[in-house]
Amino acid sequence: MAASMELRPDRNLLHPNFEGYKLSLDKLPTYSKEINDGVCSKELSDDQFSYHHAKLFGVHNSLVADPWSDGKRAFFIDKQWNIRHTIHTDTSVSVSEPVYTISDLENRGLVPSGLNPHLHFLSCDLVVIGDGTGQVHIVATGNRQTGDDIPWKTLLTKTFPEENVPCMLVDAVEMSEKESHHIEILLVHVAEATPEQKDKYQTQYLTVLEWATFTSVDRVVWSLDRTRQLIGRKPFHYASLGRVGDSIIVAGEADFIFTRDSEQPIVSDEEKEAENTDIKPPDYTWHQDAEEINIQFTLPEGIESKDIYMTLTFNHIDLGVKNKAELLKGDLCGEIDKEGSTWTKEGRRLDVTLRKREGVHSWPLIVEGDTRGKMVMHPDEVHSIHERLAHLTSEEWNPCPDKQDNKPYNTQQLEECDMYPDDDSVLVRIDCNTHKATHRIGLGGHQWLFNVAGINNNAPLVCLRHDVDGLLWKQETSQSELKWVHTATFNAFGYVQASKQQRKFSVCPPDHSYVIICENTRHVYLYRQSTPVSTPLRNRKTGEQVKEVAKQQVITLDNTDTIVGTVATNDRFFAMTQNKLFMIKLE
Repeated sequence: MAASMELRPDRNLLHPNFEGYKLSLDKLPTYSKEINDGVCSKELSDDQFSYHHAKLFGVHNSLVADPWSDGKRAFFIDKQWNIRHTIHTDTSVSVSEPVYTISDLENRGLVPSGLNPHLHFLSCDLVVIGDGTGQVHIVATGNRQTGDDIPWKTLLTKTFPEENVPCMLVDAVEMSEKESHHIEILLVHVAEATPEQKDKYQTQYLTVLEWATFTSVDRVVWSLDRTRQLIGRKPFHYASLGRVGDSIIVAGEADFIFTRDSEQPIVSDEEKEAENTDIKPPDYTWHQDAEEINIQFTLPEGIESKDIYMTLTFNHIDLGVKNKAELLKGDLCGEIDKEGSTWTKEGRRLDVTLRKREGVHSWPLIVEGDTRGKMVMHPDEVHSIHERLAHLTSEEWNPCPDKQDNKPYNTQQLEECDMYPDDDSVLVRIDCNTHKATHRIGLGGHQWLFNVAGINNNAPLVCLRHDVDGLLWKQETSQSELKWVHTATFNAFGYVQASKQQRKFSVCPPDHSYVIICENTRHVYLYRQSTPVSTPLRNRKTGEQVKEVAKQQVITLDNTDTIVGTVATNDRFFAMTQNKLFMIKLE
């Protein structure tokens, strides 16, 4: 069974007296540059009409920061399948010449219903590219930390999961242990459900996660070592690989389950249930209270009372059927009152009562070392539990909540942004070998706000709504342990984002000094963390001195095209359309 976990906010990072953002009219320097070859950002085709498809296209970010460049470069793929990166100074922004061209362009472009290409940096000298048409490329980039544009070199091109199955790259991680190197790659695509799956999951389409493991001894020659597949009846909010390659963490409104593993056979819940029906039932059942122990046996046909024998001492029992079977024999786990112990038979049922001596309470077993029996709850105990819980139940299904006198809020006054889907989201860690969930976090009313790329090889961070705030959570793992740590708070951001109907991207920088909402075309909303004021200020209503101010700024871009990618660094924000790159300098 999966360990149930909960998210515990750090009270030191909360600001219960936050008074809101102050609009600043300070203008921020904004620079732009035309992109001659455009940006490869695909739109939904006529056969990609499901919610699963819309989710994949809607969350795709075409601009990818290089975590090993200290915020100096962000990469993208142009319409000619060239990989380029941003170049900026204090007063300008531009794009580089191609550093790599994805191969087999003509044939790849013929694959129907392709998804968006994407790249993920594994280290300072390796990158994984998913071309969106069914091929994965492992590429050596040279040491990018030097700042030089070294031509990239293809180490491996692999069709995965199979020909003409377009996939989008979700996550990747590299690990090294002694002389063995591993790259774990996670891709996603949407598949139409089979008739059996439609009946089981009640959906026409499924989101499919493809997980591949590549191995090498020299980090040059790579080979496919293992493949796995998971499916979900609803799209995910978040999916990442365990940073040691032993698990996958998925969050969404429905569970994802393993359906294929090239190394470990998948045992479904139905198969396990069928196996459990073949398990031999216990030889007897028993229950106990403070005074006595009751044991129940089911006897074979034809056994009469005269065939039963039982010999007792204060700490030993010998019970059986004459000349046929021994039912229970051995030293008891406690002392009994021999005179107060007896047995009765009715039909095939044999009931044995052992009266405990005073001072003897709970027994772990009846006979030491005998585990053939199964302890069940005493009927009186079951009845007592039901009585204690009776006040928590109702004869009515979903009684009207508004009739409660002590209700903390009026359900009729809930706003649209306070609503949440019918299926509560859960965040689950699934082991790659057992294929079962090991940790589960019920998110309840914590709405998913956005994901943030991790630093270097770390897992992506997630921002969830808690009350009106946006809380940023970082994943920390060690061996089989998993925990989520509250690392930053964006005050009132949950409420702010709910009001932005045209939102396309939400992003924050590595130092969490601000958070940005970028709309579909023109507007960028910047919300800075609270900072101390340099001159004395007082609240006009309360007269209290104001020590900190959180600023809000609105930037309007000279643009009418759809924004397809964003990157936030500690001092700059980049936004990109299919033909133009913008840089906002955050002074």
